[in-house]
Amino acid sequence: MKRLVMITVAALTALSACGGAESDEMEMGMDDQLTPIEVELVVPDQAEINEEVLFESHVTQGDDLVEDANEVVYEVWQEGQKDLSEMIEATDQDGNNYMLTHVFEEEGRYHVQTHVTARGLHRMPIAEIQIGNVESSAEKGEEPHEHEQSDNSEHHHQHAEIEIEMTKEEDGVTFFIEVNGEELTDGIVTIEMWQNEDDKHIWLDTSEEGEGRYKLSVDNKYSGEYEAVIHIEREHDSLHEHINKTITF
Repeated sequence: MKRLVMITVAALTALSACGGAESDEMEMGMDDQLTPIEVELVVPDQAEINEEVLFESHVTQGDDLVEDANEVVYEVWQEGQKDLSEMIEATDQDGNNYMLTHVFEEEGRYHVQTHVTARGLHRMPIAEIQIGNVESSAEKGEEPHEHEQSDNSEHHHQHAEIEIEMTKEEDGVTFFIEVNGEELTDGIVTIEMWQNEDDKHIWLDTSEEGEGRYKLSVDNKYSGEYEAVIHIEREHDSLHEHINKTITF
């Protein structure tokens, strides 16, 4: 009898340990989903024509170095020519650093944006580089070409017609998005927002709920009015749009 009791206790202890391990794994998985990825985009300020230029994307998630990114693509375009941009996949990887060496054949002001998809999340930081001796728009005294719309205007780099309706909810905001009169499906919708001209931009991912609806869950983490750029992408038809909005929490 004592032997049977001891075996039973041992079995229950083993099951409890397994259950605890599974619970820990589930909690870790939930933490991964809740913790956003961060991307540090490193691009030189200036280079010369035909010089090899290194682009780097350092990807992290909390304290974790992200070495398993699904996709890292660099988008490069000359100022004022976004619709002629070139998409180039990163060619080298060193741990959580995803790299591309690129050569510019013409002088001018260029924009470099990295599109990073990892662990179900997406980030698209952007940087600028000057090739040769070309004055920037600010040096010429001109207004910048990028994101120069009013708060609620729509900024298109392609010919898609975008309609967005925002609904404020207790735990966030839902975006209803139509593209050319049809509900957006299979989209990647990322919110870039900032407040009071703060240099720090916050990047947040939405989750698709179906019928053109994308939910931004924030759980009362933010309050007040934020300037925002809604980044809308879709892989199968190369949709890529940036829409300026004002979001109030």
